[in-house]
Amino acid sequence: MPAPDKQIIDVERLVTELKERVARERAAGGYGDDLSGVALEAPPPMRDGIAHGFDLVGGGPRVRFRPELGFSSKPVVGPVITLVKGFFLRLIFFVMDDMARQADTAITRLESALAAEASAREAAETEVQVLGNALDAQRHALDAEIAARKAVQTDVGEVADRAGDIRSRLERLQLESRLARLERGRRAPAAPSATSGEAPPPSAVDFDYETFEARFRPEESVRERQQQYVELLKGQGRVADLGCGRGELIELLKAEGVDAYGVEIDPDFISLLEEKGVEVIAKDAVTHLAELDPESLGGVVGSHLVEHLPPAALTSLVSLAGEKLATGGILILETPNPESLVAGSINFHRDLTHVRPIHPDTLAFLAESAGFSKVEVRRLSPVPQEERLPVPGDGRLDAVVERLNDLLYGYQDYAIVARK
Repeated sequence: MPAPDKQIIDVERLVTELKERVARERAAGGYGDDLSGVALEAPPPMRDGIAHGFDLVGGGPRVRFRPELGFSSKPVVGPVITLVKGFFLRLIFFVMDDMARQADTAITRLESALAAEASAREAAETEVQVLGNALDAQRHALDAEIAARKAVQTDVGEVADRAGDIRSRLERLQLESRLARLERGRRAPAAPSATSGEAPPPSAVDFDYETFEARFRPEESVRERQQQYVELLKGQGRVADLGCGRGELIELLKAEGVDAYGVEIDPDFISLLEEKGVEVIAKDAVTHLAELDPESLGGVVGSHLVEHLPPAALTSLVSLAGEKLATGGILILETPNPESLVAGSINFHRDLTHVRPIHPDTLAFLAESAGFSKVEVRRLSPVPQEERLPVPGDGRLDAVVERLNDLLYGYQDYAIVARK
């Protein structure tokens, strides 16, 4: 029996058939393009950034080329396929093994970078936590400081309120002026007796008029009001301020170089002026004017004086002022305005030493009768608008309300300015 011929394998035809079969299997969905279903050796698991099961330094690689997987278990043609795969895999072994080695190196570096990043992230999270704790502590400290400051502000406010109350009480009590008055009284010489031949300056009412003035006619408001007279009296020669009180006008005139002095009968005011170094004559106004030489003064001022005088003394004062003023001299008399019912009927009677209000027409007439050729009436101290009656604005009662305002809340004071 003749020996059978050796089977000759047509590799090219076999490869063509395998490609066609693979194309048919892939078209039929027999397998996909990935390696699913192929038993690959999985890399060892990672724990804490370290591969367990492989020694990354001297152990096996994470990625390697495995030609032994190129086999086929197909019946009949399986060995042929395995032979062909092995042939081709051996042809590309060096290329694929180099790629596997490069991939393994890249994966190793990536794992190292990821481990370093995880460590850095953990350190950053720790630092953020520390900073957060520090910020929380600072915030708590700041909140505590703010609360403490608010408490201090509250305490300061309470202390300020109490100080304001005490200051108001002290102002009402006028302790400073009263103590000064007592001290001046202690230093003053004893009053001359009735047999000594010299009588003390008369006082209308024996009460603390200095404190009374300080409360109802504060010094600053008097200075502000009398500032208008300074320009009138500049260059007028010697000026007598009758009933000068605390001497506000004298000080204003002295500051402008005007030769001015005061005439006063209240012992407290006299002592106060002497302490200030202000020239003052302790006599009543009419007596002092009567003793002066004719035309020896350039100005005569009486601020809130004439309402304290009886009619005979008032007429004598105006007449004597006309005699003692030089030609061009000025007489200024300021007094409450009875044209305002609030000023003339309410505020006027606050002062016990007031005798009667004097109408501006009457005082102007007295000045004209005493020989003053130019007499001007200046109405002063208007009542603030917010204290007056509101005008309706409908046109019907506006004029009535305005008239009523003028009657009730007219100018509180007036002054006559008479020139010789």
